Amino acid sequence: MNTNNNNRALTGFWIESSLLISPKEQAEVMERIFGENSEYSEETQNELKQVMLVTDQERTDISVYGKTGMGKTDGIIVDAWFTGFAETAEGKLYFCVRLGRTDSMNVSSPLAKEIAIQIVSDYSKL
Repeated sequence: MNTNNNNRALTGFWIESSLLISPKEQAEVMERIFGENSEYSEETQNELKQVMLVTDQERTDISVYGKTGMGKTDGIIVDAWFTGFAETAEGKLYFCVRLGRTDSMNVSSPLAKEIAIQIVSDYSKL
């Protein structure tokens, strides 16, 4: 549950429930919001981008926007993700990095974010 807000109806309904959304579906949601055929106004998109902008990245020729999240079962983090998009000279690149818990490694949203930023950076060098 999101400890920033104790209202389970607002914070836990999709984290510890039967509602499942795949990484592909998360990336598709980003494209529906920020893509060329978005039904959202430019003003709304820009407001969302302001709160989603990742400022702790090395490259200045790429803007990365995203949202972290995590899922818990019985109080244990079982998966974490970072989903969003990057604006590059070639256009927008939508992504979602999801990490599942294993016995040998704990997962976290900051780790998923770090991996996503590295992948976007490496991809943009191609």
